[in-house]
Amino acid sequence: MDSTETRQVSRSLGSTEGGIVALVPRAPATGGENDFPPLRDALRSADIDHELIEIDAVEQTIEDAMFMLDNELGAPDVVFLLDATAPGYDPALLAQRCIYHFPKVRTVLIGATGSSDADPFQRVRSAHFAAAIDSLAPVLAIAENPEFDAATAAPAGVSVNRAIFDRQAKMSEVIASYTKKTVEGQGFSDVWLNTPVAPASLPEEETVGSILGRDRVCGRVLLVIPSQFNVYGVEIPPAYPALGVLWIAAMLEKAGHYVEVIDQDADGINLPEVVQRVTEGRFDVLGITATTPTFPNAVAIASEAKKANPAIRTILGGIHATIDPMNCAKETCLDYIAVGEAECTAVELVDAIMANDRDISRIKGIVTRTDDGEILATGARSLAPELDDYPPPAMHLINHLDKYEPADAEFLPVAPVMVSRGCPGQCTYCQTKNIFGRRTRFRSPQNVIEEIRHLVETYGVKEIHFLDDVITANKPFVREFCTLLKQEPYKLRLQVANGLRADMVNEEILTLLRDVGLTNVGFGIESGSERVLKVIKKGINKDRVRKAVDTAKGLGLDTWGFFMIGLPGDDEESIKETIEFAVELDVKFAKFLILKPFPGSEVYYQLDEKGLIDSRDYSMYGVYTRPVHHLESLSDERILELQKYAFRRFYLRPRKLLEHLLDIRTFDKFVTFLRGSTFIFARMFKRQAAGIGVNTGG
Repeated sequence: MDSTETRQVSRSLGSTEGGIVALVPRAPATGGENDFPPLRDALRSADIDHELIEIDAVEQTIEDAMFMLDNELGAPDVVFLLDATAPGYDPALLAQRCIYHFPKVRTVLIGATGSSDADPFQRVRSAHFAAAIDSLAPVLAIAENPEFDAATAAPAGVSVNRAIFDRQAKMSEVIASYTKKTVEGQGFSDVWLNTPVAPASLPEEETVGSILGRDRVCGRVLLVIPSQFNVYGVEIPPAYPALGVLWIAAMLEKAGHYVEVIDQDADGINLPEVVQRVTEGRFDVLGITATTPTFPNAVAIASEAKKANPAIRTILGGIHATIDPMNCAKETCLDYIAVGEAECTAVELVDAIMANDRDISRIKGIVTRTDDGEILATGARSLAPELDDYPPPAMHLINHLDKYEPADAEFLPVAPVMVSRGCPGQCTYCQTKNIFGRRTRFRSPQNVIEEIRHLVETYGVKEIHFLDDVITANKPFVREFCTLLKQEPYKLRLQVANGLRADMVNEEILTLLRDVGLTNVGFGIESGSERVLKVIKKGINKDRVRKAVDTAKGLGLDTWGFFMIGLPGDDEESIKETIEFAVELDVKFAKFLILKPFPGSEVYYQLDEKGLIDSRDYSMYGVYTRPVHHLESLSDERILELQKYAFRRFYLRPRKLLEHLLDIRTFDKFVTFLRGSTFIFARMFKRQAAGIGVNTGG
């Protein structure tokens, strides 16, 4: 088997096979003997069945490798790593990522000297074992033994990292509880979060089909999306219908329950009118979703509804309920907190309410209060491994699709679509992994095409905005989806609302998307400081960003850059590096957002441990609000001043102003320009007041 035949992953998505994986550098590694051919040959000579994945800094990064293991090869039992470095290949980071994604994995550091090294675990703290290349058989024997622990003796020629075994034992206790974090050491170091991992399959009684097929007493459910006007600061049109709410509505309807949906902003309904609908509609259950800054609005709705109808049962779901369920449960107007993906949880909970069953301990994914006021958590619900099992979002329950207007939409009406859930990234400011897990699950391309066809034919949708985090990570999905979409009789504009990872795109994938309607592409760049990028565990470097932006521009796509100011590790110099990096990249649009340390995110605990969070008024946690934190070298006022300077430095360049003026060719473009420029100029010069912003969930 030549190196050119190295395994490039051809198993179908969702495969659960684990086994042994060797992660090796594509380029020659430092150290001569540590290059991967000897390891490959040694594995073959020892007759060890394995998968070999090459890693480099450009085409197949560490992020790509983690995505492959999460989604295509399945969680490995043992991972071999070379004790060597090469462009894009870092055994210390790889070992850390393997444990992060696969808590039961054993990592083995292979080098020319093995156990004779004074202390290989000073360099690679998260490796379990270290051995020479001629000790593969004995090290594999103990690595595959689940009974091996810190107290077990190791064979000759194998070094054991006793500390990592102790650490993992402690982590098992944390993961088994509802404690959200442990913090090690001082400074911005390791924060371990209780992040879910989707299983390969569910027990039959927990599957979507089984839950929907049960006998039940059907009830009346009102689902409410609270207003975001107070956190935006102005009454602008909402961008998208809440897909999470519509998926839950679809499941409840499929189960036979009657469902209505109110979106306060799109429907133009104030709080008294919501309460009036609660009473007039004789609803049994009121479900409310909440992001962090809309949580106070959700509490107000539940409180007023309870006053009008004390018998109604209230459920809070959504991002904030998932990341901070214990504190949410302290609100007496909220009867139940639904944690995580709540489609099946909602059906089982409404069923129990309608059956007057007060024992909800068997329903996973619920936090509530007992009769004596104690907080009760029923345990985490397993994530659904097959997203195709869910019915499509109940778009028919949206009353005014024409009221949703994303700021960068070219053609209305627009509809949002999600094809995946989860993210393999480690970004410390993000909550996606807390909600949807580290393993990224994709719907089938056929399932997505059916939803889009329905949106076009039924609602006249002209533009689809994908709300996914890493849609381009799954290149086989993109290839098949684009092939199918080309065969459809309609033409669409496509956008990826949350942007893409710069290390998960290439010319082929961007070309495919462009040819089926993608017109612009945003990248989550965050910082222009390599040091800060490492602190926030972004997993990319500036060269990779440059390559992605240049590729997109070369394909004729408009480019956006998303940057954050006030990140852990930021100082005056690093923020100015970020601003100048944005200028260097010369993306068409740059968004400079002030970090919001949302509860449940790693960065929240990092800042909280150091006393750097200044406000826990969640209405202040919108993306465009003032800072709610400061840094050791930067006050909140200085962070705000640097944000204003960033907008001025980027947009007040004559060439950038001319570029945007020349782009105005239609009245719609003029309206878009006017709205966008008004927003940007407000960011440049206006003092930001409390309550201007919206939570995107990290």
